[in-house]
Amino acid sequence: MKKINAINDHVIVEVVMPKENTTEGGLVLPQNVEIEPQKYGKVISVGEDAKTIKVGDVVAFAKFGGQDIILNGKIIKVLKLGEIYGIIEE
Repeated sequence: MKKINAINDHVIVEVVMPKENTTEGGLVLPQNVEIEPQKYGKVISVGEDAKTIKVGDVVAFAKFGGQDIILNGKIIKVLKLGEIYGIIEE
């Protein structure tokens, strides 16, 4: 299994895919029908200069921000700290 470690002010997140929505009538809306101005991801690695984010945080970031890579069959996003909008808390 491959692993990637963030450096400098980079943050690496595993993209959280949205769930399919079903209308009251039972129609399944595909992901491309929904308007989603941002994406979410779970932080898996943090560079030494990214002090405000920690591994395990769920963050929101620009839909087209960062660089996509595929690692171990999962979509991974490499972001600069400034591309992250904030930490999602539940």
